[in-house]
Formats: sequence, structure tokens, C-alpha cells
Amino acid sequence: MKRFRLFITSALCLAMLTAWRLPALPEPPPSVSARAWAATAVRGAVADVIVTLPGYPDLSPSRALRTKREKTRFVVRALQTHAERAQARLRADLAARGLDFFSLWITNQIVVRRVDRPTLRWLGTRSDVIHVDLDERTRGLVNNQTQHWRPKSYATLTFPYSPTTIEWGVQRVNAPQVWAMGYTGQGIVVANLDTGVRWDHDALKLHYRGWNGVTVTHDYHWFDAAPEDGNPPSLTPVDLNGHGTHTTGTAVGDDGMGNQIGVAPGAQWIACRNMAGPSGIGSVARYIACFQFALAPTDVNGNFPDPDRSADITSNSWACDPAYGEIGCDVPTALVTATQALRNAGIMVIASAGNSGPSCETVRLAPATLDQAFTIGATNGSDAIAGFSSRGPSWLTGRIKPDIVAPGVGVRSAWSSSTNSYGFSSGTSMAAPHVAGVVALLWSAVPDLRGEVETTEMLLRSTARPLTSSETCGGVPGSAWPNNTYGYGLVDALAAVNVALSAPVVTAPAFVPVNQPFTVVISATNITPITRTGVVISSSLPTTLTLISSEPPGIVSGNVISWTFPSLAPSATLTVSLTVSAALPGPITHQAYLRFNGLPSPILGKTATTILLNRRLIFPLIRRDSD
Repeated sequence: MKRFRLFITSALCLAMLTAWRLPALPEPPPSVSARAWAATAVRGAVADVIVTLPGYPDLSPSRALRTKREKTRFVVRALQTHAERAQARLRADLAARGLDFFSLWITNQIVVRRVDRPTLRWLGTRSDVIHVDLDERTRGLVNNQTQHWRPKSYATLTFPYSPTTIEWGVQRVNAPQVWAMGYTGQGIVVANLDTGVRWDHDALKLHYRGWNGVTVTHDYHWFDAAPEDGNPPSLTPVDLNGHGTHTTGTAVGDDGMGNQIGVAPGAQWIACRNMAGPSGIGSVARYIACFQFALAPTDVNGNFPDPDRSADITSNSWACDPAYGEIGCDVPTALVTATQALRNAGIMVIASAGNSGPSCETVRLAPATLDQAFTIGATNGSDAIAGFSSRGPSWLTGRIKPDIVAPGVGVRSAWSSSTNSYGFSSGTSMAAPHVAGVVALLWSAVPDLRGEVETTEMLLRSTARPLTSSETCGGVPGSAWPNNTYGYGLVDALAAVNVALSAPVVTAPAFVPVNQPFTVVISATNITPITRTGVVISSSLPTTLTLISSEPPGIVSGNVISWTFPSLAPSATLTVSLTVSAALPGPITHQAYLRFNGLPSPILGKTATTILLNRRLIFPLIRRDSD
């Protein structure tokens, strides 16, 4: 009997051991990333996530629009209309659940804060959700080279660092010569996306768009996308790090009392904090939220976006770094989408190259790696590349980076510790705002260029002072132009403005019936005191156009017609014209290029667009009855 009981007991135990096994870990829904799922594994754990929704609008028609305002309005309207459609049901359900969320309509995403495991599962099983990923917060100031002193409290420093002179970097980019022509950045708005700004600093207050000389308003001029953990967003500009105050100063700062620290003192600035606290903690959601603010500024609570108050230029001295655990940076799809939206809207994205040099292929972090960003390396007072300045090519695209270089060693600018404190910093972070200021000067000198991002980038590249090195990076020797150490060279505000003012101007009728001949006129004026030699004006002929005649007769090669002139004297104008027709309806863009001796590549002038109509426009006769 005992043996029988023992047998039964052993059999039961074996059966229990066989049947028992560790419970399988729950699998995430297919649309939820493994890292987001792991972040909520512990009971009660919560995480911030980015939810991507389906579809994205076509923004390319903005390129045919003539003005910056038209481009920006079109892009914002297209993005918001699509997001409202795609996000409507999810927004309503999030609100019904009492969840904290923020729409990133610029990328058709929604940031949802403090999401637990059940909520994450609910998000991942929705039919209107494409992907859910973790939004990790990390340090955006990667390998920052900042060194800070308080020069006002010490003995006067010698040139070029004396506060009674124009700062050496401002002089090196030839900004004062452009000021002397009457162009200081007036009418241009620079958005500084950084650690925030001390808005009432003596060198910045007068240039803040929210200050009218008597009172201040921060709505539409400041947004806090990176509040301190546990705190609400700051409704007034704040900078706990100092980095953002310094970079803003380099772009536009001047206290009117000798501290001429900024390249474009006539420009205005707005700001968005995308990195929090003394350490500069960023995240993909924070970076994108600030791009969105630059595209359509809001009140301080993030409401009522207004594209008519958009920035012209964004200065970006930060890096999205996967090595710090920052999610979405290894494959920076959302950042590519956001920066491309800004380009389509006519807003220039200027980014620091990074401080991971001197090795090759160290331009590894977005936004510096992106084709949509104009990437800036750093030079010293001898125009030599800084040892820390990241070298190209772009880790993401393999293309030459940086695009150009600017002063970035020992740069003196505003500091956030008081309203009259200044400090020295080194880094490509300091180089980028020099170029932001140069673009502001250029666009104030030639308002037709405002919003023409590709043309502006080409201008800056073609007029930069070529620099070479003994380094070979990405298979490109340092003796080549461009190269992966200096890009196209040191930015030159005076050269860019002079060439831009000489750029050809194209005029053409806005509407023409098909098959009716019309005339396109191209003119180029030399506003410089230098006689240009070897002058060539050229124009690309769209395949839909038929060339009837040209005056004077030009030389046609393929789809390009060109005219060559021996010289163009100061204040003189050259004018050529084309008579053309088209058999098909639709828009045709007319482009013209100017080249002369000493200019590395042709400069593209302001384009004009003619819309070919199926039939003649009939304007009704409007009779006014007499009183």
C-alpha cells in the first residue's frame, strides 16, 4: 500500500513539474517598439511615447510659390489639415481618457506623456496608429567645448577679445562691411532652438521680437518645449545652461555700448527651449516641437499657431545622439520630415557640425548629417579648422559635410548669469549662429532671396573663401574644393551680398494662353565697385517651351541658352530677352544664372513662374453706375 501511495505521489509530482513552466512574457503589439514596451514592463512604470499616424501631405507645390509668406502658409495649412484628419479620433480618445498629449502636426505624430502598459497596449492595437516609440530624454549638448569666464570683472582683454571692439568672429565673416552698406538684418527673424535665452540681457533685449521698447509679450516669441521634470513649461524665456543665450548673442547681439557680439544686430530673435536644465536634456519630441514653433509660432501655452509670424532662419547648435540613449536619432526619420517641411516653407535650417573631430566621418549626428540642414564647422582665429570640429562626409548620406565653416574658437558672447555678463565659448555651436547672422544680412540686402533656401545655400557655398588641408576624408583629398574638412570654405557675408545684389532678375507674365508667344526678360546689374569680366548670363529652357527668338541672339546648347559679355562695369546693367511659347497648359518656371571671372559657380537669380492657360482669360467689363 505504501508503495502504491508513493507511486501515486511521484506521478502527481512529475505531472505537476511537467505542466508547470514560467509564464510567457507578453509580446508587444506589432506597432509598438520593443524599447517602449520594455520601458513599461514594471508594474506602475510610465513612459513618454511618440505615436505616428498614417499618411503625410505633399508639400512640394510650395516650391512654385513666389514669396516666403505664401510658402509658409501653404505648408502649415497642408500639414494641419492632414493632421486634423488623421489624428482626430485619437486626440478625442486621449482627451476622454484624461491623458496628457501634444500634437506634432509637422510630422503627423502625437506625443503622449506618462503612458503605462495597458495604455501602451491600447495605443498599439488601434487601426489609426502606425507606430509607437519611446521618447527618451537625454543630453543634447554633445561634447560641448564651452569655457566660461566673466571678462567684465577682469582686466581689459586685448584685441580681438576686447568688449570695446567688434568681436573677432563678426569681423572675420566681413559683417561690418555689409553693415556699412546699410544691411544689418532688418526685417529678418532668427529662431534660436537651444537651452533657452535670457531675454533681458543687455545685448539681446532690444532685438527680442517680444519687446517693443516699453512692454514685453512672450506669446508668439517664446515657447518652452523642454520644461524641467515635474514643472510646467516656463511662460517667460529662461536659460539655465547659458548655451542658448550665447548662441543667440552671436547671431544678433549688440548692447549699443561696445559689445558688438552679433553678426546681424538689425535682425530680431525668437526662441524655443528644446534642451532642459543645466545639462541640456533634449529629446526627439522636444526638437520637433521647436521646429514646429519656428514654422508657426504659438502663444506661450502652445495654442493658436500663426504661420505669418514664422521665423526666417533656425539656428541649431545641438545634436540628437543615440549614444546617450536618445530614441529616434539612429534613424532620424522624424527630424528629416520636420526639417524638410521647414525648407518647403522657405525657412533655413542651420546646424552645427558637432565636436567629435579631428577624425574623418565624425559628422554623425542629426541634424548635422541631414541634407535638409546647412551644416557648419568651426575655425580658429587663423582660419584653421578647429581640432574638435567634426569632419565629413555625413554619416547618414555620405555627402560632403560640413557645407561651410565659420569662427568657433574663443567666441565671446552674452551669458545668462546676469543682464550684462559675457563669456567665451568654443565649439561648432558657436560657428552655426555666425552663419545664421550672415543669412539674415543677405536676406535683408536682397529681400527677394528670403525664403529661397536652395538659392541661398548655393550663394553661401559659391562665395565662401576656399580653404584646404592635408586631410583626406571620405576619399576626398583636403586639397579639393569642396572637401570634408572645410566644406566650401569660410563664410563671407560681403561676398555673398555683393554677388546676390548682382544676381539676374527674371520677369515674365504671370498668365499666358497656350500657343501664344510671350517674352521673358533677364537683367543683371553690377552693384559693386568692381568691374566684372567674363560675364555669362544663361537660362535653362524647360522642355515644354519652344524658343522663337532671343535678343541679342544667344547660343543654344541642349536646353540652355547663354549670352557672353566681355565685362559689366559698376552700376551697369545687362539685359537679354527670350520670346517663347508653349503648347501645354500648366506652370513653367523661368530660371537665369550669372557667372563671371572669379566666381566658382554660377549664381541663380530669383525665378519667375508663368502659368499657361487652356484658353484666354476673359475679364468682364464692370460698369459703374453713376451716382
